[in-house]
Amino acid sequence: MQNPDVIVVGAGVAGCSTAYRLAQSGRRVLVIDQRGICSGASGRNGGLTGIGSAMHAEAGDSVYTVTNANFNLMRQLPEELDVDFELHLPGTFDVATTEAQLAHVRESAESQAKAGIRVEMLDADETRKRMPAFGPNIIGSKLTIDAGHLWPFRLVHAFAERARDLGAEFRLWTRVTELLRDGDRVIGVRIGSETIQADHVVLCTNSYTPLILPDLPAGAIVPARGQILVTQALPKLLAHPFGTNFDKEYGRQTPDGKILCGGFRRLDVDEGLGHYEERVSAPVLNGIASCLTNLFPSLGPVRIVRCWAGIMGFTADGLPIIGNAPWAPGLTIAAGFNGGGFSWGPITGKIVARLVNGEDPGFDLRVFRPERFSEGGTAWNNPFTAGEANAA
Repeated sequence: MQNPDVIVVGAGVAGCSTAYRLAQSGRRVLVIDQRGICSGASGRNGGLTGIGSAMHAEAGDSVYTVTNANFNLMRQLPEELDVDFELHLPGTFDVATTEAQLAHVRESAESQAKAGIRVEMLDADETRKRMPAFGPNIIGSKLTIDAGHLWPFRLVHAFAERARDLGAEFRLWTRVTELLRDGDRVIGVRIGSETIQADHVVLCTNSYTPLILPDLPAGAIVPARGQILVTQALPKLLAHPFGTNFDKEYGRQTPDGKILCGGFRRLDVDEGLGHYEERVSAPVLNGIASCLTNLFPSLGPVRIVRCWAGIMGFTADGLPIIGNAPWAPGLTIAAGFNGGGFSWGPITGKIVARLVNGEDPGFDLRVFRPERFSEGGTAWNNPFTAGEANAA
């Protein structure tokens, strides 16, 4: 496409959703990605989705409002996109095996309930009654009702295909090296020696945003390596996804019977922070395996059939960056989803399309505004990494 109206950089869930919504509005859209569709964090995660976060008391209302809208939209997307992306919403367990974890679960349940999120606190017996695979070391849990899991690849590719149906073009395996500027205004992108101009550029580049936008304050978005393993297919054991250990470990059973589990960044080099290399490591994978055997001793010996690493974008305050960049007219950013992209990405596409089109975004985006790190600095206060080095 020689003269797109909008260039979207990044073909993950946020980028493909944005491209689809912009194409719906009549915009000529070009999507550029340094690899393939859904080949970054969107294709290397646990496929979990839900409403809100127990980690954000001060920004809880804004987080709840946006993620609640995302959850409601997610349930409509199979019909809208004409695709089955294996969306299952049985609710998600956050289980405790220590008194400290149980206190955290109770506190998070209280804050989530105040924000309007439907949660239940369960004792050990009630927890095992709901999911008998849990072992005897479970001492209690929180069940978040409006949560579940999906197949990320199928959803992201569906967004891309519907965007293509509406005229959007994709240039894959193509790296944007810098933004084109006319004074402060962003007027396009550079790809090696080639330049492409557009009225607007949207960065849906998650952890890679600082590499394209060096004027974003250092530390605002930091790459965070996560690792996941998957077992052989097993009989149905886990009716619900699960999280544990201060939300640091998580997993689910896929519809075809495989059990997926991730976490233990604390056993990675630098706790996985600051690294772009998609590399797995034995200490982390051993930790993840121990999580499964401790929570579900009835699993017995099972084969690990696959493992991988993915690079998430973590922000200094644990909140995503969503909004127009006031220091660079013509630029909008949607990045830094802190490992929870499928609780944000689909609705983010609608929000960004409205921003690009000069419309009301439909939400109060003040806590997500890109300029907040220039105003208040980038001291690291990310709740998703708190205590990572010494968590049990």
